[in-house]
Amino acid sequence: MNGSLLASTSASNVVREPFAHFVSRAALPPDRYRQLDTSFPSAETILGGRAAAIENAAARLPAFKVLDNAAIAPEWREFFKIHTSTIFWNDIVRVFGDSLRATFPHLEERVGRRLEDFRVGVRGAEPGVDIRLECQFVINTPGTRVSSVKTPHVDKRQTLFAALYYFRDPADRSEGGDLEFYRWQRSPRFLNYRMILPEDVTPIEAVPYGPNTLACFVNSAQSVHGVTPRGPSVQPRRYINFIAELPFKAFATRGMSIPARLLHWPQIRQISRRSVGADRY
Repeated sequence: MNGSLLASTSASNVVREPFAHFVSRAALPPDRYRQLDTSFPSAETILGGRAAAIENAAARLPAFKVLDNAAIAPEWREFFKIHTSTIFWNDIVRVFGDSLRATFPHLEERVGRRLEDFRVGVRGAEPGVDIRLECQFVINTPGTRVSSVKTPHVDKRQTLFAALYYFRDPADRSEGGDLEFYRWQRSPRFLNYRMILPEDVTPIEAVPYGPNTLACFVNSAQSVHGVTPRGPSVQPRRYINFIAELPFKAFATRGMSIPARLLHWPQIRQISRRSVGADRY
């Protein structure tokens, strides 16, 4: 694999509403996808000894634990190397540069260099860079009940760009677990950290949880997304998570006033962010 998942994509493929994003349902050639699918690490490898005690919860294996890990297939280590390098960052800027500049008009001035010249490093392994790239194996653990691993939210305020690449197990017969994009129905407000009341947003687009499906977007307070409820399954939900992260916060998330927070706090049960724990999103 010589290029990134965005190598054959151009800025003209980016959809601007409700926020800048791109979706491909055939991100890699079928034979290349099958090779990666076959060698996708087992749930036990990704869990790394942690118990999958919580149903439909996220467990992650980040790039800095993959790149030199002999237990991971060579084709995957190559994939991770490319997607934590300037190769991938250059493709992100080529495809999403206009959208990044429109969303964060003062970012280049703040960093002191053009997006194209940002110093790139592996998240968690290379300090002192302008942009930290993450590429993670992720599973959502099996479950016996219908639930959502993550209801409407935005990603961390340090995150400029995010992407998901689905590797649905051919044996997975569950329903749901789709990525959903939302539009605010009011001015943005946040109840709990990055989490949002479902009634404050309306769904605009769904990206089915299907094999070889890639979804990318520019992250901001407008970039509300979530995962639709997933039915019972004995198979984990499998994907790769990509993050391009700054060493500082790129935007603000306005919290509710204290009276409003107290009023809506009982609805916290509507909000879900399930994680096995002991790893880093």
